[in-house]
Amino acid sequence: MQEQLESLKLQIGRLFRAIEKKLSSRRVSRVADVVAIIAFFVIILVPILYIFGYVFFSGSEILNNIFFHPISGDTRFRDMLIALSRSFSIAGIVVIFDILIGLPMALILARGNFRGKKILDTLVDLPLAVPTAALGFSVFLFWGTGDGIGWFFGGHGLFTEGFWMILLVHVIFTYPYIVRNLKVVIINIDKNLEDAAQSLGAQKFTIFRTITGPLMKEGLIAGSILAFTRSLGETGATLIVYGVFETAPIQIVKAKSLGLFGSAAFLTMLLVLISIGLLILVKVITRRVGLPIQKVWVGPEKILSNKYLKYIRNFIIFLFFAVLILIPALFIIPYLFQNLLGPDGAIMQVFNLETNKWAGLFVSLSNSIIIASITVGVTILIGIPMAYIIVRRKWGKFNAILDTLVDIPLIIPSAALGFSVFLFWGTLGPFGIFAQSEYWPLNPGFFLITLVHIIFCFPYMVRVLIAVIGGMPQGFEEASRTLGAPAFTSFRKVTIPLIKNGILAGSIMVFTRSLGETGATFVVMGLERTIPVMIVDWVESLDFAAAAFASVVLIILSFILILTLRYITGKESSIN
Repeated sequence: MQEQLESLKLQIGRLFRAIEKKLSSRRVSRVADVVAIIAFFVIILVPILYIFGYVFFSGSEILNNIFFHPISGDTRFRDMLIALSRSFSIAGIVVIFDILIGLPMALILARGNFRGKKILDTLVDLPLAVPTAALGFSVFLFWGTGDGIGWFFGGHGLFTEGFWMILLVHVIFTYPYIVRNLKVVIINIDKNLEDAAQSLGAQKFTIFRTITGPLMKEGLIAGSILAFTRSLGETGATLIVYGVFETAPIQIVKAKSLGLFGSAAFLTMLLVLISIGLLILVKVITRRVGLPIQKVWVGPEKILSNKYLKYIRNFIIFLFFAVLILIPALFIIPYLFQNLLGPDGAIMQVFNLETNKWAGLFVSLSNSIIIASITVGVTILIGIPMAYIIVRRKWGKFNAILDTLVDIPLIIPSAALGFSVFLFWGTLGPFGIFAQSEYWPLNPGFFLITLVHIIFCFPYMVRVLIAVIGGMPQGFEEASRTLGAPAFTSFRKVTIPLIKNGILAGSIMVFTRSLGETGATFVVMGLERTIPVMIVDWVESLDFAAAAFASVVLIILSFILILTLRYITGKESSIN
């Protein structure tokens, strides 16, 4: 019996080696590359870009409804221009605010050496741990009600829903993107250049303006455009605080819910065009734009380099960070504790058997976790081959094109992305005949939400894997192959273990992004609910305590994942 088992093991081993040898052939490798690229285009890219085809083929209908309506004329088009101008003005002001309070913070985190630096570094990331619907609700409670800062002003909120509330939410939402981009760039700047200038008598402010600033200009532009596009497309938090001040993504959500598909499609196309244009801009302009001011003003710059002025600056930055970013983003936690008990408290609202909210919370949270888990699995499956192609294949400009295309879902407003995917897989898309069936799996609901989340989160996985694979020494793989291991065996036994921390880090990032996604989900959800959507529903029904309870549950889950991510990436950095 033992001999038979050993013989069986040997046969299975030989079979696996034969299979892996076949999978290591160049032909299979080429087929795998083609399949990975086709999967990327079919699953990720084409559904987003389908909006252009829909607008083109529905041109006459869109023209009649938007520009030449028999009753309203071009009123809808003018409303779109107003919404776009609002979105642009808010995004522009947000970027200015982010740079003013984010650049000094990035310098403090990159160059400072003080007690509590790691804690501050973690606090800067906290807005990323707050899903956007919860973030919008928290900011609304802090600035717009008597429970927050309004307590100091006679129990009235300092701001009402509208422009200022949206602006405050977007500043908090985009702030970490600016700080993280600039911090990484500043850390990578050769400090010897700054030390050399200082040894020659240059003031610190002069060094920053003439050396550090020009060297960090790519990170500044990239971070600014990323913050601009994220603000331009933010939907989840905006749904809670917009009032009657509609931005472009809000108009898309409302137009779709009213069945005005032509209007929603046209506005979606405009946002996609703008986002792709900005993506191309950041790829081209960052290497061509310089900061050419070379003149030195000795007197003023000596004053600005004073260490006491630096302490004042740091204090002001910490104050702004606390008041504008940290406290409003997390105010929902003390609000929940204040409203936990009592007849109108969170416990009564959520667990009251008559309202049955606890069941809705359980179902929506389960949906969110299952959708996020599936999203992680699929993005790993199609993300690893794509990252490997971009880093390892020597295809010239095609690599650069793929590298740019991967970022498109990242910069497309989520409501626009969701609506384009809804059109592509729905009755108005190329699969319209099948979509008319009630058994079509990609009708609005669970599976379409999952697909949208896969598209939305795909760049987060690929970007992490590109960085990890790009920084991995190829010597290990080459050594494995010289010892006779087939290419597939080398990939399975050497490459995968080396990038496992990157896969785990990307998985956590994808899971948290999916967990908090709201805008695209609103467009494709049908009758299903995720927990961010449930929060918006409860806020609209004025069940604030219940919404706070759901928000804190989501924040705790996201925060645990963010801390895990920081531990993994920190551990990986120390190893490297």
